[in-house]
Amino acid sequence: MVVLTGCVVFARQEEGKSMRLGSRLRGIFPRGWCRSARWWITGIRDLALSTAAAVAAVVFVGEMMRAVRHRDEPRTLAHLSGTFEGYVASLLGNSAGLVVLVTMTIKDGLPVVLTTLLAGWCLLNIAISATVFVVVARSRIRQSAAWAELDFAEQHAPKYGRPPETIEEYRAQQLQE
Repeated sequence: MVVLTGCVVFARQEEGKSMRLGSRLRGIFPRGWCRSARWWITGIRDLALSTAAAVAAVVFVGEMMRAVRHRDEPRTLAHLSGTFEGYVASLLGNSAGLVVLVTMTIKDGLPVVLTTLLAGWCLLNIAISATVFVVVARSRIRQSAAWAELDFAEQHAPKYGRPPETIEEYRAQQLQE
């Protein structure tokens, strides 16, 4: 997930200047990353949460409720369990699964109990993912300045316990505190 996010970041430009590949790679793979337990644990945890959100968003009912309760607090929404990409993947995957299920039911005549259980599972995942998606999208639209600050801090903050090295990293670290 980290590598995919890094590839997307490479393609973007920031503040009218192109970002160098080396500086992006240093942000994703800091010095000594292969020996850093924190780097590995964080990456595995993020991947597991994204996969869980994509496959079984039902697990995150509590997170959905927290998102609805704190819909006007970008800091809380930015730190939901399961990444935003995981919820979007759940929304798309379960919608596609529901279409396949309906097609199979019409064509092959699946048992009613199986169809009902699978349709309920897909609809519940879709409802949870759609709720989180709408709450976060609404917050990003209405409070774009706060989200811009959070995005800057996330992008430039030193990661995995290394000290700040650039002006942007110092500023991002101050914004996080």
